[in-house]
Amino acid sequence: MCLCSSFSCAFELTDEEQEWINHNQNFMFYNDDYDSRLFFIEGEEKKGLYNYLIKDINKKLNTEFTIEVKDVDVLHEQFNNLETGAYFDFANTKERRANYFFVPTLYRVSTKVYFKDTLNIEDLVSLNNKKLGLIEAWYSTTNFVNKYSGKIAYIPVKFNSLNELVTALNAGEIDAFVADTQVITDKAYPTLDLPRLENLYTSFAISKDQVELHSILIKYFTELKSAEVKEMVKKSREDYFIYLFKKSKELNGLKVSAGYGFNDFPTSYLVNNEYHGIAPTLFDSIKLIFKDVVTFTEPTTGECIEFDILLSTFKSQCVTEKYFLTKPYYSFELSVFNKLEGNFISRIADVNYSTVGMLKNAYYYDYVKNNTLNVKMVFFDTFEEIIKAINDGRVDYAFGDQRLLLNHTINHDMYDLKTAGILTEKVSVYIAVKKEYKALFDAINLISISSDNERLIKNIYINENKKYKRNDLWLLIGILSTCLLIIALLLIRDYVAKKTKDRLLTMNESLIGSLEMASLYSDEETSEHNKRINIYSGYLSNLLGMPKAFVQDIQMIASLHDIGKIGIPHYILKKPGKLDPDEFDVMKQHVNIGYEIIKNTELSVITKNIVLYHHEKWNGKGYLNLIGEEIPIEARIVSIVDVYDALRQKRIYKEGFTHEVSIKIIEEERGVSFDPVITDLFLHYHEEFRAIFENNQ
Repeated sequence: MCLCSSFSCAFELTDEEQEWINHNQNFMFYNDDYDSRLFFIEGEEKKGLYNYLIKDINKKLNTEFTIEVKDVDVLHEQFNNLETGAYFDFANTKERRANYFFVPTLYRVSTKVYFKDTLNIEDLVSLNNKKLGLIEAWYSTTNFVNKYSGKIAYIPVKFNSLNELVTALNAGEIDAFVADTQVITDKAYPTLDLPRLENLYTSFAISKDQVELHSILIKYFTELKSAEVKEMVKKSREDYFIYLFKKSKELNGLKVSAGYGFNDFPTSYLVNNEYHGIAPTLFDSIKLIFKDVVTFTEPTTGECIEFDILLSTFKSQCVTEKYFLTKPYYSFELSVFNKLEGNFISRIADVNYSTVGMLKNAYYYDYVKNNTLNVKMVFFDTFEEIIKAINDGRVDYAFGDQRLLLNHTINHDMYDLKTAGILTEKVSVYIAVKKEYKALFDAINLISISSDNERLIKNIYINENKKYKRNDLWLLIGILSTCLLIIALLLIRDYVAKKTKDRLLTMNESLIGSLEMASLYSDEETSEHNKRINIYSGYLSNLLGMPKAFVQDIQMIASLHDIGKIGIPHYILKKPGKLDPDEFDVMKQHVNIGYEIIKNTELSVITKNIVLYHHEKWNGKGYLNLIGEEIPIEARIVSIVDVYDALRQKRIYKEGFTHEVSIKIIEEERGVSFDPVITDLFLHYHEEFRAIFENNQ
């Protein structure tokens, strides 16, 4: 039961937790003023993401928690003396865990070396005899010095703030500096990784006498909604940049014209004479940040030289000669699409002698024209028209952003289209600022490479999934049963008659669709989960370099992994608490039930292995006790993505974990539950898996 005294209570508290709140209404969290969008002080007012978090906690718990700012040396002495309290941004280390609880907040942090001179700095060895900027008060500096002392003969130069570091690097006073991705994004400058240093999470460190506070904060972050996080991060970023730039003499009073370099979804596109997309959203943020210093015209689409600032542009000779380009805020590798039964391609020349659908004025037109032979190009106004033309057979292939196809496929249930190949041509979208506005460029570049922009803004537009709307349950189950019988008969008929491989594939696809529906009606919460499992599995298989046929198969059938749950009693599937040993033995039978359902179909061996073995563990302690490489690789792939998605997903019997907490759990299971090689690859690309989850709700 929710025991909060306020009507705004958002989660349940125990009697002990509520009692703690009653006696600690004015509890203080400690922090130092390190001047970043996470926390800064303007005048007498505390601002930044952490301030928004405390305000949100107060709103939901009806408390009056505050942040007390202390000198960093005093704060570290207090922390090291084990004085009771809660501290922002102390790294979670093995030694510290003996005396403190740690609650991950919202950021995974890596320490890197930042530099500008790519000709003279290529690796860590090239830092020898280079001036390296360091801030002694940072844990990242202490960690770097401890791990790399004697390994690199750098010349240390001490600074007091990030702004001092950046200014010195830009002025050539230092060659590089050490910082973590919490205070500056790794897209700001070229970076070198520091493999001796482990990744860390920004955390609350809570003294172990505050057990109730620890459990309360765990509940808070578990319950915190994605939309709430996005709003807090967006607002804190804007607040910080307003504070940073409003006193700039170089920017004050500027009047500049703004425009879009093209009209194309999802970056900048017209709907009813109004611009939408990533660039307009970013421009709204830019206007707000510079509202007191810079005046912008309302943007339209035009040629590059028409505007002082282009909010969406690709690289071209005109642009690179006249403008500075920010770091790209949106990038993708050019993909080729076709129908499901069509060929895969490994290079652009594979589309020779075919009909290709192209957007009018497509930025990749020259690339396609110059790298193909005897290709007939058909031009369309919209991406939707191209997809329809592929579906109707009017064109063989189309080019574009793979995420657009994914979005269209999910929203329109057009699962007979696929990505035929991903080309080496990488496409990036930039903001361009005329070279006479260098100060404005530097400011906008800092905004556009904010580590939150791509994740928080891009995802708004790429996926707007429409939930499957169920009709009468029993009617559909009846139809499903009939379909399964018909499909099974067709499979047998085709097998006996030795029909073509394409015909058999079509029947298999129909069977898969029907089995997915059966799984859906045994557990109505699994629909989006199953879609994501297909996407995760295909992506991870590609990363592993699996054969194309394998990738094609797994991204179509991984969703059948839990088909056997249709034979598990409903009261066990829906039990809100932990299963008792007898119930768990019943639950484990779903892998055998699933295998029995599909073993006599023409579904692939990959499918059967996934269904039977996806609960095996690397250490041999899974359902059927296979160990290590005895477990088929397809099952090892599905196992890790299934666990990740299950951790993130909110169900009737549990809350979902944050991405950061889920990744930490995956890390801890490396070599225990999961193949170490697959785990390392998953963790290296973990942000892509976060995006798949967040884009496919």
